Amino acid sequence: MEAGSCTPTKKIPNLDKMIQLPVKFQSNIMTRSEAINIQIRPTAAKIEFEDIEALYRKETSELPYNLFSCADIILGFMPKMSYVSYGRNYFPRGQNVADLGNGIQLWSGSVMAVKPGQWKLLVNIDEKHTAFYKEQSLKDFLNSIYPNRQKYNTGEMKKINDHLKGLQVQVTHNGHPRKHRVVALKEKPCNQHQMTDNKTGAKMSIADYFRTNKDITLQFPQLPCVQVEPKNRDIFLPVELCTIVEGQRCIRSLSEKQIADIIRTSAKRPDVKKRNIDGAAKKLIDSSYELANCYGLEVSDRPMKIKGRVLQAPSLTYGNGSVVASAGQWRGKRMKTSTSLSSWGLMSMATKDRFDPRKFKNDLAREGQNMGINFKDPVVVRYVDERSFLQTAAQIMTQHQDLQYMFVILPPNTNNNIYSMVKEMETIHGVITQCVRLDTYQKKFKPQTLGNILLKTNTKLGGINWELAYNMSPLANEMGRYVFGEPVMIVGADVTHWARDEGNKPSIAGVVCTLDRACSRYASRIRLQHHKRNRTSDEIIRDFKSIIKELLIEFRNTSKRKPGKILYYRDGVSQGQFIQTLTEEIAGIQAACKELEPEYQPKITYINAQKRHHTRLYCAEQRDADRSGNVPAGTVVDREITNPIHFDFYLNSHSGIQGTNRPCHYTVLWDDSDMSPDMIQLLTFYLCHTYARCSRSVSYPAPTYYAHLLCARARTMLSAMRIDWYNTRNPPNLSQIEQKLTQHKNLQNISYFV
Repeated sequence: MEAGSCTPTKKIPNLDKMIQLPVKFQSNIMTRSEAINIQIRPTAAKIEFEDIEALYRKETSELPYNLFSCADIILGFMPKMSYVSYGRNYFPRGQNVADLGNGIQLWSGSVMAVKPGQWKLLVNIDEKHTAFYKEQSLKDFLNSIYPNRQKYNTGEMKKINDHLKGLQVQVTHNGHPRKHRVVALKEKPCNQHQMTDNKTGAKMSIADYFRTNKDITLQFPQLPCVQVEPKNRDIFLPVELCTIVEGQRCIRSLSEKQIADIIRTSAKRPDVKKRNIDGAAKKLIDSSYELANCYGLEVSDRPMKIKGRVLQAPSLTYGNGSVVASAGQWRGKRMKTSTSLSSWGLMSMATKDRFDPRKFKNDLAREGQNMGINFKDPVVVRYVDERSFLQTAAQIMTQHQDLQYMFVILPPNTNNNIYSMVKEMETIHGVITQCVRLDTYQKKFKPQTLGNILLKTNTKLGGINWELAYNMSPLANEMGRYVFGEPVMIVGADVTHWARDEGNKPSIAGVVCTLDRACSRYASRIRLQHHKRNRTSDEIIRDFKSIIKELLIEFRNTSKRKPGKILYYRDGVSQGQFIQTLTEEIAGIQAACKELEPEYQPKITYINAQKRHHTRLYCAEQRDADRSGNVPAGTVVDREITNPIHFDFYLNSHSGIQGTNRPCHYTVLWDDSDMSPDMIQLLTFYLCHTYARCSRSVSYPAPTYYAHLLCARARTMLSAMRIDWYNTRNPPNLSQIEQKLTQHKNLQNISYFV
């Protein structure tokens, strides 16, 4: 995008005077007109896109976000006239819609945003898939959630009102369309809910009011009514007269099935996805072209062609040899180090007629022998009922206090509550657990299925599945000596939040760190933190100093030395939060080091890893793509589409399985270890090969991935706790809840969350 002046070529006269705009409302029944007075006043501020040239001439080190926002407004103005839009997202009406059930639809559209490139402004366009409420009568919506129901219990009312609160509905019974915002669905039906007639002062039911005053006889008077805004006016409407307004996003929690349907629908092969994006880009930019030209902006609808590199894949050392991770995957061998399971147990929630523990034990032993884990006979095998699981588990732990490990067979369609019970048992008694779904074991049984289970098992027991070798290139040799020539602690951190309808639950911060050179053993910490009014601060880990200090002590106790370098990979921070997060968290690391020892100053590298972005990479020539049509694992781009100020790069570190790969966007925000850009990129790529759950490279470094898993596990356990998060008089004690989430002393310094 070429940028010029933001001053329009045609000036609007008399901006300092009142402008009166006539507005006409039409319906099938009547037409009425109103006049709206608008006063526009000029300001002293003047936005010039020419100021961006100062950025590219290196005359300033600050990104002009106000100019980017201005460009977004200009390019998005015309599309907003014809698309359903929110923010920078645009959805064509009635096109590319899929039904998700329960009155929810999946709309496919586009996201368009202006971002700085290395030499000029760029327009970033990608496909966007979002859940919307279906345009239908409110009665049909309720029926889609609870079919053929007229009354709802307390839990059902809460679920319904989580959706309805703030939702816009439209009625036409007054002769013209009128929109209202819902306050809540009421419990009593229309023929019982009493109201006061403002004209007569008489008390009557909602059904009687509409029959008397509106000449409308309700067809379903036994259904409840909804209260609409404003709250202080007690306005109630029968659900059969309300229609959900088109184009309203569903920002509530979706079911597991709905989420799976979204993933399946949005997963498209790279060639299909690119074709869709090219078509959407042409329509969006064509509609904005004339207005953009008025402001001196020249925009192309053709995708950029840039040069990328493919990094050399690492060699991985096993117990009986080594293997090169070709194309993001490899065939595993015997584990680097492993242990014997001499005291382990098996609990099954599946019934005897569906699960044979002897066959499972034999399958484990056979595959374990191939991989290097020696299984003795289990010391306990027990069929258990879901309702008495924790009680039975406590009895088993009392009888077998030397138990190392427990496999738990879960029935198909297991919910989070069952999983949470298993992990609660692990936390209380300090016995490592591994859940195995019965349908996964039986229907999808392959040696690889058990192999992946045993990879988790070995890691949780403190073994090393494989280890990186730094012998594939001179740069890899140099990196191995420079980075791992002294003790180095690699930290991963993530913060996860709840959906808006899930109460006033605290955010969950998870931090992990490596304890060995193989990047296999990890220590971890969890913190809960309530939101602040300023949502920008939500991503900041507020107790970061104490967390890092605890992890430094764990590292020193394990390796008998302090780390000379700290490499910190941070997940989930958007570009607008960089400065605040960097300032507070780097200060937290430095303060933790000084508290440990006043003169202790390790070298620190802070790298932000972003997966939530809309940049996609496609091979210009199909022969260069991998089998899935994606760019090869190890593809790195660090020019043209990158930031003009920070050192950043895009790295696709994994091979494609389903759909189009999303490369991870890395921004180096702090580095006093003086690593070269090539070394940082290669190290990041190598760390994507240390994820212990499968013999494939993953989409971003294992420490960051593990921090995400740690948060996800805490989130699942927190969901199962019966806590009143709305209680303001006696709010929940976060410290006590953290203690329930924190691991048993037997689980300290192992990767129990894998």
